[in-house]
Amino acid sequence: MNRTSRTAALAASLTLGSAVAAIAADDGIYDDMPLETARTSEERLLGSDDKTARHLAHLPFTREIAAAGIVGEALAPSLAEARVPATVILEASKALSGTLDFERETGAGDRFYVRYRQPFTVDGTPIGTAQLVWLELRTTAKGTVALHRFRANGGTEQLWLANGEAAGSTALRLPLDIINVSSGFGLRLDPLDKPGPPMGPLADPAPVAAVAPPEPPPPPKAEPLPPPRRPTLGGLSAFGGARDVFDSGRPDFNRRRAEPEPEVAKAPEPPKVEAPPAPPAPPPRPKPRLFMHDGLDLVAMTGTEIYAAADGVVTGAGPNGGYGNWMQIDHPGKLTTVYGHLSAFAPGIEAGTRVSQGELVGFVGNTGRSTGAHLHFEIVASGRTVNPTTFPGIKRTQLTGSDLDRFKKQVKRSLDERDREARVDAVILGMLN
Repeated sequence: MNRTSRTAALAASLTLGSAVAAIAADDGIYDDMPLETARTSEERLLGSDDKTARHLAHLPFTREIAAAGIVGEALAPSLAEARVPATVILEASKALSGTLDFERETGAGDRFYVRYRQPFTVDGTPIGTAQLVWLELRTTAKGTVALHRFRANGGTEQLWLANGEAAGSTALRLPLDIINVSSGFGLRLDPLDKPGPPMGPLADPAPVAAVAPPEPPPPPKAEPLPPPRRPTLGGLSAFGGARDVFDSGRPDFNRRRAEPEPEVAKAPEPPKVEAPPAPPAPPPRPKPRLFMHDGLDLVAMTGTEIYAAADGVVTGAGPNGGYGNWMQIDHPGKLTTVYGHLSAFAPGIEAGTRVSQGELVGFVGNTGRSTGAHLHFEIVASGRTVNPTTFPGIKRTQLTGSDLDRFKKQVKRSLDERDREARVDAVILGMLN
């Protein structure tokens, strides 16, 4: 029996059983077996001659593909028109959810550049899922926003913003798009330094009229003085006595001069006027009060949009003492966020309303105990207020050290490659024209 017959017999034994295999080997009835059945059994046992070729025909490879264009009515349809796969569009939308809203913050005239990688078979058939490699959006509303796929040391590949901050939404977000903190979390002086919860901006205090001291009474009028005496000059006479230089030697004149002159009445002294009593000294100013500031004060113009920090249910919305127009949202995981000094609530916002992260819920104002337009924002975790700037659920991972250096070099290479492609495209377009 030749090798082929023995192989067929062995294959038949696997397919038809040991008895049939023995008959095929001993009686040589292989030629009577269906040829296709025997060949199939042989390929199962030993493999086929074109197995390598068939494996290579399905061996995948990956290509990076770039797409660029100008946004029409909306970004997502424009990406689809540029033949960007739907999985890449969805990945970019999720990665930018905490930074940019595809619908509200992109519009006609904005530009995009996308690079993604797609697995293919040898014959060019796309397989698997396309992945975003990097994306750049030049928007009117938010400026240039970019994403880059990068693997940090000891980590997995993920998308990062161009500044080295992890992309994607966090458990909580800050409620304003532009953050300008005027007062942080912790003990601070009372900015109003007065009790009471006035609603709205504080009014200027009423001016206090100054009290003038009483005028002293006029002094009493003095009686008229007699005419002044004529001045005299005295000297020594030859008789050893005093004499008047006007002595003429006439007895009558000298006699009159010898008579004592009448006393002149003195003017009475004016009565003493006592000065008015000095006003009492003001009481000492009390020491400034310190109190706990349970959140962040975020400065913004009145009317600036406020967005929900996370998915949740509004549990309060209305006037609330020093908070002014106040709102509270409960979130999963025993988290609560509080918003104070609002000028108005978004339409439909009331107790019991369900909101999503990033949804418009109100507008910045200056109500309650407030010295200027701002938003007071609090995070309450398990019943205790926490510092929003250090709360883990609101912070993004940031690349540092060697990871950040490698990331910056990768970003530069990507930009250089994009520019090189643009130059090549310009040359080709010039040749075609």
